[in-house]
Amino acid sequence: MTAPRLPPELERCIFEEAALTHRASISSLLRVAHRVHVWIEPMLYNVLTVDYAKVKRSPADFRDASFLASNVQHLNLSGPIPPAELQGLLGTCTSITSLAMWLSFPLTPSPELLPLLELLPSLRRLAVDITHLFGGPLRPSGFRSLTHLDILAAPFDEWRLYAAAGLHRMLALTHLAFRERFHPRVLRGALAHCPALRALGVVWGHGARRRRRAADVREGEVVDVRLFLLVCEDWVEDWARGAGMDVWARGEAFIARKRAGEIPESRLWAR
Repeated sequence: MTAPRLPPELERCIFEEAALTHRASISSLLRVAHRVHVWIEPMLYNVLTVDYAKVKRSPADFRDASFLASNVQHLNLSGPIPPAELQGLLGTCTSITSLAMWLSFPLTPSPELLPLLELLPSLRRLAVDITHLFGGPLRPSGFRSLTHLDILAAPFDEWRLYAAAGLHRMLALTHLAFRERFHPRVLRGALAHCPALRALGVVWGHGARRRRRAADVREGEVVDVRLFLLVCEDWVEDWARGAGMDVWARGEAFIARKRAGEIPESRLWAR
C-alpha cells in the first residue's frame, strides 16, 4: 500500500486533474492505491463507449446499476445491439447528458425506443437515426431539455414530414445537424420553425462517394448565418474524443466568424 504524503484533498485533486487531462492514463492510475481507485474509477465510466460488434458483454456485467446510474454521463453505442440490451442500458444509465447511437437496427420504427429517451431527465445531446423514433409524433413533454440533435440518417426531403413528427416542438433545441443530407427545403424549414435554433449543420463522412455528394452542394442555395457544412473523418471517434462536442465546436467557430463579418454569411463550408 502506498502511504499518502499530501493532504488527501490535495492528493485527490491532483489525481482527478491527471485523469481528466489524460484519460488514457486512468487505467494506470487505478493501480496506484486503493484510495486512488475509489476516486478515479467513476471517471472511467463518465464517458462510456461500447461497440457491440467487438464485445458481447454489457457494462452491467461489470458494475451494478446504481454505479452506472450515478456515473455514466456520456454514452456512445455502436454495432448490432440486441433491443433488450439497449432498453436495459437506457433504463439504467439515467443520468446521461449526451447519447450517441451508431446502431444496426431493423428498417422499421422502434416504438419502444422513443419513450425510453423521453424519460432521460438530463439528456441534452442526442445523435440517432431518427427513423427508429418516428413510430408516432413526439409528445410536447418529450425532449424538453434537448439542446443538440444530430440526425444520423435523414429519412425525409421535405420539412413538413419533420414537422409532422414534432421536431419543431423541441423548444430548447439550439443545435441541429443532418448527416450527409443537404435538402434545401428541410434546412429552410428548420431555420424558420425551430424557435431557439442557433446552429444548423450538414456533416459528411469520409469516402470518395460521400465527398462527391458533398461537392454537389451549391453555395447560395440556403443563406443563413447559422448554417455550416463540414467533413468529419471519423464520426464515432470525433464524438468520443469530445463527448459529443467537436463537430459543434467547429461549427460554432465558423458561425462566429460569419457573425463577426470575417467571412460572408453565404459561405457554407467550415474548413
